[in-house]
Amino acid sequence: MERSYSSNHTVLEEELGYSFTNREYLLLALTHSTYAYEHRSQGIVSNQRLEFLGDAILDFIIGEEIYNRKPQWDEGKLSKTRALVVCERTLSQVANKLKVGQLLSLGKGEEGTGGREKVSTLADTMEALFAAVYMDGGFDCAKKVILSLLSDYVEQAVRGELIFDYKSKLLEKAQTRHNAHLVTFDVVNEEGPVHDRTFEVAVFLDGEEYVRATGRSKKQAEQEASRLALEKWG
Repeated sequence: MERSYSSNHTVLEEELGYSFTNREYLLLALTHSTYAYEHRSQGIVSNQRLEFLGDAILDFIIGEEIYNRKPQWDEGKLSKTRALVVCERTLSQVANKLKVGQLLSLGKGEEGTGGREKVSTLADTMEALFAAVYMDGGFDCAKKVILSLLSDYVEQAVRGELIFDYKSKLLEKAQTRHNAHLVTFDVVNEEGPVHDRTFEVAVFLDGEEYVRATGRSKKQAEQEASRLALEKWG
């Protein structure tokens, strides 16, 4: 993908609620390290420095928001809640809503291995985008963008409803006092080449298959299957 501004970038700006004065910041935020390496002779650099800065900005803004909302919480509770909001899964979900993956400048190898859909890549790119807004428009603009995109997650987190470790939650539910059940997981199918494997995992409740789900890793499939099991269990 060429690093040139297009109508798709304009759409992203509209979704972010921010228009860049210097569009190079936006293009830089969308430049993966593999693309930069392949085009290093042209002086192209990656978004990794922006990612570093965006991580710090994101932590502060979300930390401040939770701090102000919950004055009675101690440091441990504040840290755990912030971690739920700024985790890879949350950021990658936001990136997917914004269709950020479609705009990434990736190296050929990364492109061929599904780089546009990788959770870690999408999360890192969101951090880089937050930093790009900060560099272009300042702290207040970055804060406005971050809170507008993550406000629902913050609200869920402070209410104790943002739980992404579905497997642990399922196992905990299965061992509720007076309601103990045996929950097991089994990989029932694997497909695709080694570099792009898909796993199908089944959840068994007291020896009976309960639900199935797929994922790009065994862990991801187990989490998705656990989420479905919790929904079905009610």
